[in-house]
Amino acid sequence: MSKFAPALALSAALVSLPFAAAAQSQLDQFEALSERMTELTYQGLAEQFPQVQGLLPSAEWDRPMRRAGRCALRAYEAEVGEAGVAAMLAELASAIGSARPSDMFDGTFSAGVPEGLSAQDVQRINTECGGTELQMQRLAESGVMQALQAQ
Repeated sequence: MSKFAPALALSAALVSLPFAAAAQSQLDQFEALSERMTELTYQGLAEQFPQVQGLLPSAEWDRPMRRAGRCALRAYEAEVGEAGVAAMLAELASAIGSARPSDMFDGTFSAGVPEGLSAQDVQRINTECGGTELQMQRLAESGVMQALQAQ
């Protein structure tokens, strides 16, 4: 189980940026990127653990996920500024565009950490904003966690 936990945590972390029209656009972009990253993570998870096939929840954000994402973006911006958030989103878009599902688990996918923050900072922010808990809740409710534990 520890083999896929970092990718799930990163995915949840990425579920999570000053807020006027530009910020709303960043949130929409972040949502789309996070959903695609979650889809890739789920595909990679299903490739490594076939018993989760058919159990994986939707990658789409709902209202609580959107609140968590807004919280995370605000926290990122407080730490690295609006330009840092824009750079992170651009890097994430580029990385996701060429990513394979296996990249989420073999350590080759590394985008999504704003310059000036560590992966631990991102995990902390997303945990504080509730994104990690929401993602883990989805995996538990869908039966994925139980299927992985039974393996």
